[in-house]
Formats: sequence, C-alpha cells, structure tokens
Amino acid sequence: MIDKSRGQAFGLLFLTFFLWGSVYVGGKLLTQELSPALVACLRCSAAMVPLLLMARPHLRTKIQREDWKYFILVGVLGYFLTIFLIQIGIALTGSAMASLINALTPVSVTILAALLLKETITPVKLLCLALALAGTAVITQGAGSQSELLGIAAVLISVVFWGFASVFMRRLTAKYPAVLVTTYGMAISLIFHIPAGILAYASQPVAFTPKIVLVVLYLGFFGSGVAQYTWTRCLSILPASTCSLFYPLQPVFAALLGAVILKETFTSTFAIGLALISLDVVLSTWETKKLAEAKEQK
Repeated sequence: MIDKSRGQAFGLLFLTFFLWGSVYVGGKLLTQELSPALVACLRCSAAMVPLLLMARPHLRTKIQREDWKYFILVGVLGYFLTIFLIQIGIALTGSAMASLINALTPVSVTILAALLLKETITPVKLLCLALALAGTAVITQGAGSQSELLGIAAVLISVVFWGFASVFMRRLTAKYPAVLVTTYGMAISLIFHIPAGILAYASQPVAFTPKIVLVVLYLGFFGSGVAQYTWTRCLSILPASTCSLFYPLQPVFAALLGAVILKETFTSTFAIGLALISLDVVLSTWETKKLAEAKEQK
C-alpha cells in the first residue's frame, strides 16, 4: 500500500506540473487584456468550485484551534501572495522567464524543510537541485523572453512565500485531508483576492469575451483548483523537498505548450535542458524509493 501511494504521488507530481506549466501560457494569453490582480482573483474564485466538491466529505472535520494560524499562513502566503506575484511576473517578464525563476522553488522548499521540518538534505538531493537549476536555465535560454527587474523581483519573492507555504502544508496534511487544507487555504486567500480584483476591475474595466472566460475557467479549475489539490496531496505522501525537486518539469511543459499554442520556437538547448531535467527526476525517484526501503528494513 505504501509503494502504491508513492507511485500515485509521482504520477500526481507530473500532472501537477503539467497543469502549472499551462498556467504560464494561459496567463500570457490574458496579459494584454486583464490586470494581474483580476486574473489572480478570477482564478482562485473559479478554483473554489472543484475544491468544494472534492472537500465536501471532509467539511465537518474539526480543526484544532492552534492549527488555524497555519491555515491562514497557507492562504495568505501560498494562495494569495504567491499567485498574485506570479501573475505580475508573467505580465512583466513573459512566461518563459517567470517559469525559470519559479523553478528556483526547490532551493527555497528544501532549505526551509530542513530548517523547519528537520528533513535531511542528502548529497543526491543537492545534486538534483544543481541539475534542476542547470536544466531550467538551459531551457529558458532556448525559449527566450523579455526580462524586467520588477517582474523578476516579484517572482523571486513568490518563490520564498511558496516555500514557507509548502512547509506549513506538510505540517497540516499530517493531521488533515489534503483537499481540506487546499480548500481552506484557497478560501482564506479570497478574503484578499476579491477586494484586489474589484479595485483592479474598477480602475481598468474589460469586456469578458468567450476566449477570456474559457481561459480564466481553465486557470481556475485546473491550474489552481485541481493542481493545488494534487500538490497538497503529494506533500502528504512525500517529503516537501522531494516534491519540489520536480519543479523543473514546469518550464518544460510551459515551453512545449508555448510552442504549440503561442507558436514559440526553441533551439537545440531545449533538448539539453530536457535531458538534465529528466536525469533530475530519475535521481529523485530513485533516492526516495531507496530511503523508503531502508526505513522499512529498520
């Protein structure tokens, strides 16, 4: 049963980062028509529909009083500030650069998991982190993008916020269902997203065309709702630092979808980056299985 759960977690990690990779392309499609605050608000509002449906069997679960502060931190840091800042980064730097910077998340999560959760940073994980950063850098150079200081700073800050949020998620998912943690965190974020979205719309009214509605619904239902749940579910099965080692898959999927949907072109450096990312994932999977087997033998 344990091995089956780990296998499901690795499958969910691939799905999660495919969905998150598609968010950058979808965000790029909306950049010229909607403000980052409005996109983030609509995404998270739409995400509540699938999340509430999935969380329905667990809504009566009693939350211990001392845990509410962690739910609030997950909502504010993970689902409000992170999503809002990433949308700003996409708007100012483009999908490829924003995706590259966001791939630094493994560094943030691994360090914070070691400090706060006492998870071990092994030599293999350090090697995986190096491969992840190298592969992501190569892929983004092949994709090409514009770069602005403010956008880069926004995504860098979001990386730190998401690192903290992921550590708090792991603490909560040890006690509560993953979907409940995601749903409550997303609901708390709306306390901030909705006012920000209203202000953004009031200052820059837009006409909601069918294209905009469809993209927003996709970003909300799949990019935010389903993906946030699968991420939290993975954190409940695997160490936070192991889960975040899969982050380099995000720019891979973003680049592939960008080529198909946005007609972006890439050089041979993409293949080099893809090879580095693949090696990173294989090493991460191998070490997780090895550590689990060693733990079961004790």
